[in-house]
Amino acid sequence: MKKLFDKIKGIFSSKGFKKIFKIFGFFFLGLFGLIIVSAIGLRIYFENHKTEIVSKINIQINDNILGEAKIGDIGYKFLIGFPNFTVVLKDVEMKDSLIAIHKRPLLKAGEIEVRLNVLRLLKKEIDVHKIVIIDAKIDLFKDINGVSNSSIFKPKNKKSKTENGATISIDEVVLKNVNFISENQQGHKLFNFEIKLLKSKIEYSDEGWKTDVLLNTFAKSLAFNSLKGSFVKEKEIDGDLLVSFSNEQKKISVVTKNFEIGGYPFDIKARFNVGKGNSLFDLDVRTKIKWRNASNLLSNNISSKLNKFKLDAPLNAACVIRGDLSVKGDPEIVVNAEIKDDVFLTQQFEIKKCSFNGKFTNNYKNGLGFNDPNSAIIITNFKGEIKEIPVNISSATINNLKKPIANGKFNSEYDVPKLGNFINKEFMVFYAGKAKVDLDFKVDIVDLKLNKPKFTGAITIKNASFLLKSKNVNFKKTDIELSFTEQALLIKKIKFQNKVSTVLMEGRVDNFLNLYYDAPEKMNVNWKIYSPYLNVKQIVSVLTHHNHPGDSKPKDNKSKNQLQEALRKAQVTLDIKVDKLTYRKMVANNFKVNIVMAKKGLFVNNVSIQGSTGSTLNFDAQVIPQGKLLFFKTNIKINDGNISRFLGSFNNFGVKSFSPNDIKGTLSLKTSLSGILNEERELNTNSIAGDVALNIKNGSLSNFAPIIKIGKIAFPNRDVQHITFSDLASNATIKGNLINVKELKVTSNVLNIDAKGAYSLSNIGTNLAVKIPLRNPKDDYKIEDQKARDAARYKGIVVNLLVLDGKDGQTKIKLGKPSEEKPKEEEKAKKKRNIFSNNKI
Repeated sequence: MKKLFDKIKGIFSSKGFKKIFKIFGFFFLGLFGLIIVSAIGLRIYFENHKTEIVSKINIQINDNILGEAKIGDIGYKFLIGFPNFTVVLKDVEMKDSLIAIHKRPLLKAGEIEVRLNVLRLLKKEIDVHKIVIIDAKIDLFKDINGVSNSSIFKPKNKKSKTENGATISIDEVVLKNVNFISENQQGHKLFNFEIKLLKSKIEYSDEGWKTDVLLNTFAKSLAFNSLKGSFVKEKEIDGDLLVSFSNEQKKISVVTKNFEIGGYPFDIKARFNVGKGNSLFDLDVRTKIKWRNASNLLSNNISSKLNKFKLDAPLNAACVIRGDLSVKGDPEIVVNAEIKDDVFLTQQFEIKKCSFNGKFTNNYKNGLGFNDPNSAIIITNFKGEIKEIPVNISSATINNLKKPIANGKFNSEYDVPKLGNFINKEFMVFYAGKAKVDLDFKVDIVDLKLNKPKFTGAITIKNASFLLKSKNVNFKKTDIELSFTEQALLIKKIKFQNKVSTVLMEGRVDNFLNLYYDAPEKMNVNWKIYSPYLNVKQIVSVLTHHNHPGDSKPKDNKSKNQLQEALRKAQVTLDIKVDKLTYRKMVANNFKVNIVMAKKGLFVNNVSIQGSTGSTLNFDAQVIPQGKLLFFKTNIKINDGNISRFLGSFNNFGVKSFSPNDIKGTLSLKTSLSGILNEERELNTNSIAGDVALNIKNGSLSNFAPIIKIGKIAFPNRDVQHITFSDLASNATIKGNLINVKELKVTSNVLNIDAKGAYSLSNIGTNLAVKIPLRNPKDDYKIEDQKARDAARYKGIVVNLLVLDGKDGQTKIKLGKPSEEKPKEEEKAKKKRNIFSNNKI
């Protein structure tokens, strides 16, 4: 190493090297001196020919414009751009010939550097190679009437030429702190950029030119329709633009490189036609960006809608914009986006594990314009979960963004208990079951919320178990098949099991969806119901509505469940067939009935029931909810019925003096009764009111306390504990605890009894007049003639007794006839409700 160093040192210290180094030194000193002398010479030349140079620049400018150009001052920059000649134009202003109309100068610049070819300049020609514009405002303007300041430029050939035919070209353009504005009031377009730096070196060829533009700017406005807002507003734009121009096609093409908008990377391809009468353009923009960040780069009319949604992860997006810069209205905009496994948040739902392909276009149908009514959002392969329920939409379209309507196909399969995430648990609780949904849907979108969705398709639920808490009724192993058509909702199959009752149902609701949303009170649900066994007490809660206090005016209308409201308001018509029906101790076979369930009550019409002993029962009824209670009214007609079972079914109407099993016989009855069922659907005996007309044939009465008391006094030798009678007829009215017996006639083997008056089921109000012939009627049945038998009835001594209130809820009996004074029982009947008169179907 030392030897190599010594050798190199020897070379540098040799006489030959020193001589060469001295020659190079003189050369560079001479070259530098030449440059200095040339620069000084150019300076001197500029000072001596300043007026001529300014004149030629003005001629060059004014030869190419229709208007006026003003230059405040001109200077020279020493050694800048050498060997070319650099002059500085200060306070430059360019106005077209129509400046008095639009009052918008095309250009105002604090400083413009113009780099001129020295050789051409020495030949007294102007050849501009570089322009640097500093602290300027470039303003391209067209007013509402079409008057434009860009008409300042004269038509020219492919390249401008000098007076002697030499070609003039600008090789480099630089902008520093330039505010560029392009406003078209007629077309509602506004482009405004604050250019911090723009550098462009231009290469010319026979085909045109190309340049690599270094750009750093701040976008104030990129409004293709200023009425609807700007794209990329208030965003910084930075990167390289590869720009080229085709002489043949009259088209500028732009491709970005390392390009960012608002700090996010974008790949952009753009084409602009600049030929005469042709200002078409198109932009192709691609990026990977978050939803909200992408939305904020769009115009306000689009971003205001998109910002009501939220996606967390970045998405792949592409936007194509096509239009004509010379026409009014929006350009055509097509946006495509791909979302994968994200959380999609809307104003109504949070959709997890969300994936889909989305497309926006404002040209849904060609020829209808680029506008909101002809805009659409197209969704394909949508998958996600809403509150654990899977959502699959193979395709959906939201068109007419002025009045949006969504159409699509929806399907899902899930466990029924997951419905509890949507339905108020105070209304319904689900335990088991599987659901499958296949629907085509159509739904209005109001303020980006789903409104009044309509469906066609099917919903199937298998083996569902749930508790209807509003009725406290359990449904077990329930199957449901719903079919939505354009005309109706078809309920193909519902199976309901509740304790010992089983019900199979199918039904139809005409015009279901329209009425469901707009007039649920006009909705009529037609049901066909079959049950092999039905317990009325268990099912009555399901069949009746309940208007709890405050139901008509909920505290929060927004939280009101629409399904509950529709069910509460709708009218339901039931055609029911039951093989075996029970109510308490009443048993009936072959039960058929038509029932109307409406908001105002439950109406049962023309019921016919065959009893277990061959008797028939015909009745109609009304059940009207009032708070937690049920008011009822019924008309009953029984032929050849069992008196014991009938009384047992109605809890013996509260009579404690004998049990239903103590009376036997064949009953014929006609009655009209009203009353109240309590919360447990038990009969409130104090509420009963109505008329009863009955006749019992071939009956018997055992252990009837009032008769036993009378028998002990009047007939100690007769068996009054076991009475058989051929005929028992009575007409009475019932008002709460008070039975007003208009007529009671008993014809028996022990004694005959006529009774009239009031009998109280409580401790107050009994005043019953009893007339008893003392003769023994044991052999009266042998008298065949009815008139003779009636005449014999009152032969002999007739005892008049009064049955009155006694102690401890017992009655007492004394001799005598009743006074004309009315019982002291309050005349509540006059004030009794008449709630049924206005509730007829």
